[in-house]
Amino acid sequence: MNHLDRSIIEKLAQIGPRLPWVADWLLNDVWRPDRYDHKNPLAFLNRGEDAVNLFEQILSAAADRTYLEFLGQPDPGKRLLPHLVHPDCAVVVFDGLSLREIPMILNLASKSGLKITRIDTSLAAIPSETLDYIDREFPCGAISASQLPSRKELKHKNISAIYSGNINQPISKTDARTSLLVWSSFPDETYNDSSARFENHFHNIHTIFETAWMNTIQQITSKKKIIITSDHGYVYWGTGMDFPRNSSELGPLNQYFGNDRFVSLNANPNPPPGDDVVIDKSRNVALIRGRVKTRSTSAASTRLYKHGGLSLMEMITPWIELET
Repeated sequence: MNHLDRSIIEKLAQIGPRLPWVADWLLNDVWRPDRYDHKNPLAFLNRGEDAVNLFEQILSAAADRTYLEFLGQPDPGKRLLPHLVHPDCAVVVFDGLSLREIPMILNLASKSGLKITRIDTSLAAIPSETLDYIDREFPCGAISASQLPSRKELKHKNISAIYSGNINQPISKTDARTSLLVWSSFPDETYNDSSARFENHFHNIHTIFETAWMNTIQQITSKKKIIITSDHGYVYWGTGMDFPRNSSELGPLNQYFGNDRFVSLNANPNPPPGDDVVIDKSRNVALIRGRVKTRSTSAASTRLYKHGGLSLMEMITPWIELET
């Protein structure tokens, strides 16, 4: 996977939307389950990231309008509230889950005796942050995920919401007469751990995923359908996994974005000009486009996993449907 199929490159020159086939390529080629070896997930990570980084460099240089497709709305069939009108449905949001983790989900679903009925993708909100995703999907505003269980807006819609902030703690049982929303802080919470400074953290995520699964998915016994999705993915900063930029190009980006991949225009209305920045005026935000890595400071400089910007692996998220 150190090269790209010629047909993929040729598609960039074609007229029409690109995101649908880009998402399909990521899902069914780059991160497809038969490329995954649970004994060596790092090989899976690095092979996939090599391909995505190369493709996204070409995308950024020759087909940059593709990034503007992220600014639209997701498929209406993948909005959460319409699914949560059905009391026999549960939606589980794993915070910060990416397409890279889909093979693990499929393996755990099979081991749990769950029928896999759909393997697909959805889109993060702009920017690729939790608060913005919640604001887009629920009538609660831009609140933290831990506040969802207490929101009357959800209760009035006959939705039971559970926040799982500890993967070792089983979620509580809920009323079978209400639909169920489960929000797990895994794996996003692990990106702040000291181990997230090293590529082996990807292996750690996959090792402890089974515990998170056992205490969330396997506790849902009263629903016929379970949807697994995520609020955002993440960009991985392994060696050589970012766009090459010189100091003069990075200087203005470092000054404006600091340790972040997006900035509110209310806070700073003067983003630097250039092709590495996308301005979304409707959401009043400036975002770093693609896999441009600013030179972070302090603890942020050691993090290999970040989100908030406009890259393929931050914005294209998993959408898995299971039947019990």
